[in-house]
Amino acid sequence: MLNKVQLTDSLIGLNLVYIAMSMPFTVFLLTAFFRSLPMEMEEAAALDGASALRTFVQITLPLAKGGILTAFVLQVVAHWNETLLALTLIQSTEKYTLPVALISFVQQQTYSGADWGGLFAGLCIVVLPMLVIYVWLGRRLTEGLTLGMGK
Repeated sequence: MLNKVQLTDSLIGLNLVYIAMSMPFTVFLLTAFFRSLPMEMEEAAALDGASALRTFVQITLPLAKGGILTAFVLQVVAHWNETLLALTLIQSTEKYTLPVALISFVQQQTYSGADWGGLFAGLCIVVLPMLVIYVWLGRRLTEGLTLGMGK
């Protein structure tokens, strides 16, 4: 299907595939999370005269921040480490994602001699952003995953 619309060797096509693959899990996770939120807050806002949009923005979204951050972190980690689709859909080397570029670098090293410093630098480039995101949002991740367990 991507070939018919000329999106085979493009980052837009790869992002569309990533979005299509992440939507079911995200919708499943957030649907369960939004159902666990207390309805009394929305009913109180409706009694105070708040519109549905205002209730969603000012009451529901702040309550659901833990679940949204959990879905965000899980999807970022999943797509950051994804190699198979990028290796399949991207052919030109200037559009490679980081894991695919690292694989290409390792393959080049097998023929020209191992550059362990360059390989370690590439591994750091791949791992450090995920480590920073997890350290920054890790507490929120565990809060979001365990929030609905008491019901």
